[in-house]
Amino acid sequence: MPLDLTHIGPALLGWRKRILIGGALVAGGLTLAADAGGAVDRLLQLGRSEIRSHAASGDVHIVEIDARSIQAIARWPWPRSVHAEVVDRLRAAKARSIAFDVDFSATSTPAEDAKFAAALERADGSVVLPTFRQYAGAGSTDFVESLPAPQFGDHAFLAAVNVVPDRDGQVRSMPLGVPTAGVPRPSLASMVAERAAEVGRFFEVDYAIEPDSIPRHSVIDLIEGRVPEESIAGKRIVIGATAVEMGDRYAVPRHGVIPGVVIQAMGAETLMQGPVPMRIGPLAPLLLALALVALALKSGRRAIRITGLGLGTAIILALPLVTEAVWAVSMPIAPALAALGAASLLGLLLIALEGHQRRVLTDEATGLPNLAALGVDHPNGDRNVVVARIDRFAAIAAGLGAEATAILVNRVADRLRFGHSGCTIYRTDDATLAWTEQPGDEHSFEDRSEALATVMRAPIDCGRLVDVSLTFGLATVGAGAKQRVAHAVLAAQHAAQRGVRWERYNPADSDETNWHLSLLGELDAAMATGQLWNAYQPKLDLASGRVIGAEALVRWLHPVRGPIAPDSFIPLVESAGRARDLTIHVLGQALEDARGWEEAGHRLSVAVNVSATLLADHEFIEVVRQALVTSPIPTDRITIEVTESAAMASPERAIAALESWRSLGIAISIDDYGTGQSSLGYLQKLPARELKIDRSFVQTVATDQRNAIMVRSTIALAHELGMKVVAEGIEDEACLQALAAMGCDTGQGYHIAKPMPANAMREYLTERPEAVAA
Repeated sequence: MPLDLTHIGPALLGWRKRILIGGALVAGGLTLAADAGGAVDRLLQLGRSEIRSHAASGDVHIVEIDARSIQAIARWPWPRSVHAEVVDRLRAAKARSIAFDVDFSATSTPAEDAKFAAALERADGSVVLPTFRQYAGAGSTDFVESLPAPQFGDHAFLAAVNVVPDRDGQVRSMPLGVPTAGVPRPSLASMVAERAAEVGRFFEVDYAIEPDSIPRHSVIDLIEGRVPEESIAGKRIVIGATAVEMGDRYAVPRHGVIPGVVIQAMGAETLMQGPVPMRIGPLAPLLLALALVALALKSGRRAIRITGLGLGTAIILALPLVTEAVWAVSMPIAPALAALGAASLLGLLLIALEGHQRRVLTDEATGLPNLAALGVDHPNGDRNVVVARIDRFAAIAAGLGAEATAILVNRVADRLRFGHSGCTIYRTDDATLAWTEQPGDEHSFEDRSEALATVMRAPIDCGRLVDVSLTFGLATVGAGAKQRVAHAVLAAQHAAQRGVRWERYNPADSDETNWHLSLLGELDAAMATGQLWNAYQPKLDLASGRVIGAEALVRWLHPVRGPIAPDSFIPLVESAGRARDLTIHVLGQALEDARGWEEAGHRLSVAVNVSATLLADHEFIEVVRQALVTSPIPTDRITIEVTESAAMASPERAIAALESWRSLGIAISIDDYGTGQSSLGYLQKLPARELKIDRSFVQTVATDQRNAIMVRSTIALAHELGMKVVAEGIEDEACLQALAAMGCDTGQGYHIAKPMPANAMREYLTERPEAVAA
């Protein structure tokens, strides 16, 4: 089942703070528990090192066993006398301390060893020699420990030079002290930096230090006197291999692969900068991040929330940068960033949801809440729904344009809101505004509708003054909100039809509507199966007494409901836009039946009614044209009947449309003449050959002198205009004789013959051949 954000969206937005804080807590907690932020923290630390990049202090110098020195001395391992001379020269230059990162655990010749031992003794304890411990082999848990030969160790300090890469092979931290041979020993970096050592504790090397900024001197230059003594005086010296062929190289962050002696020097520089670097856990920054999220969410304004979360992220990112620079304290912040990231992402999703809700629940043109919003606000059937439909809305909108129409609708909503103490007004469709009321309020709606009508009396200013009237519909509790709106709209439509201000919904209205929908759904099947059929009423030439034609009248014989009156389904067909289909069906059947009568020897004209909605329907006219091309009946024996009101609703448009019909060669008859406000003089502009006087005037022509005068004058004037006159609704002989005496051309009515099926029409014509036109 798809997720219905329309209904759950408001609840999610109402829980915004809990969702964001909960999401932040879960994301941060999971990152912390799974130790999933290591790569992120390493990347961030690399970035911070770039930002904090600085030169070394200059107090630590490297005397390097470089490629030039190896080439000059031309053997390896070097004689111990070389190292002795290095010690002597450094001591003579008054170096502050001397530390070797060179393995002296093996002995060489006694003479050479003695020279080095003597030099150490002369240095009087200012030299540090390396010790280290390492695993005995791959997979082994045993250690192998290397210490300088006893004759060397007796005259020097011993310090550990262990370098322990992380799992990714990079060296990030170094020990302060390491036990070797069962004795806790400081690391070489601690000794050079002259810091107290703590066995088992590690510190992170500050790789913001640029290794190339550490002064270096080649061993061969030192031995041959090319290093000024003043550059060495007071400095802490670390001696070790930098030549590539020596192999003592490690990968480190930011600087790639560098010699081990450089790492030792950078470790010493790190310790000399200030406090011993320490690394705290991720819990503190995570708690700070959660506090920042909560602080950002205290505001009800979206911009402040977004700014707060962004500022919180910046604070967390900057926090280790500050603590590393000031207090040498580093910390993993990936869980904290995960918390802030989750809160920000969820916040963006909720903003998107808020925008979605605004689009889905708001009428785009006016900004008013729409039908969906009403359904969300009142999902249960526990309130009445009232709708106000703007009368003549389509005409008003066409005249005003979209922008002014939206202003007008908002002005109407303002007045309704004023009349209902500020209640929420919903725009449920283009012409309809709605609101809800408490059950029982319907009893007072008559008075309130009167008050609303008073509020609406003043014209509305939407760029120009427009008079607006409203029709109201009311639906009481019971159904869902949207269904109650539909019920109220139906009630308002019925009120407009009856010419009253408001109506309350009656369930019978829905039964009628459902019946109408059912009929429309069955229209195609009814035409295909013959349920819709043509009845024909003869048209009598009053001068000769002969039947000269017939009017086709559509009938519906429903298999369940029985005969359905034309007034019950024709307006529905027209309002549903199906008049074209029905009229083509009636015309086709009429032409076919007329052909059958002609084959039986009865040559008649046939008339078909055309809906006002089809007058200017060019596609319909073209379909009729094609039907006439193949028709066995000449076009001059085909008449279309158009009501006077349809012809005069838009005279210029009607004239152009009827000219199109006349160009097909068919006759045009103006039906129901007398029910409109047109004059014969105006009708003469229409391309019509026939005028059909409405039955309301014909039926009393023999008894009502005023009607008789009107009918007589109409006949005379029509003849003057070259038009034939048909009188419909003749129901007795006196009426027939009166019309004949007035010179009426054609008569039609129950006195002559009732409408009948096509086969009955054939029998009627056969039974009275003397009355049939030849």
